[in-house]
Amino acid sequence: MENKVMKIKSPLWNLVAFNLAWLGLVFIGNLFIPIAATFFGVQLWYFKSTKNEILLISLVATLGIFLDLALVYSGFFVFPGTEGIPFWLITLWIFFASTIRHSLAFLANSKLLQFVVGAISAPLSYLAGAKLAVVGLGLSVQASYLLLACLWGPLMVFMFALSRWLLIKEKSYVG
Repeated sequence: MENKVMKIKSPLWNLVAFNLAWLGLVFIGNLFIPIAATFFGVQLWYFKSTKNEILLISLVATLGIFLDLALVYSGFFVFPGTEGIPFWLITLWIFFASTIRHSLAFLANSKLLQFVVGAISAPLSYLAGAKLAVVGLGLSVQASYLLLACLWGPLMVFMFALSRWLLIKEKSYVG
């Protein structure tokens, strides 16, 4: 009975915590990092995260950070007050990576759904950041959305493929 309750609470807690972190980090910036880090630490404890999941979070966050850095150095993104990307965005990437096996787990069995959700929702998140003036865009809103959709659709599929691959590797070492 407790496992069923945990499964119901798991995606909801993860979704609420991620959205609170997104709001706090975008609106408050680096000052919100300790609070987001606390949410993240509680989440790792609550989900009894394994080394495998922590590796996934690390790899996805690193990939996302490098993607955003590439977009900054290509002139597509400009973050006020920094030459690269702000620490709050690095924190947000770590938190986003933790959604793959929890609040986004419903996407795990459909590459098409992964692609569509990535191509629609991620660009909207960046455009919201631009509207709130936490990131400047080097292109028009429409061109920015299109570029981000073309990057994020395949990226989301890759993130879930990486998650699957890590789980398979873990099972092959255990079994």
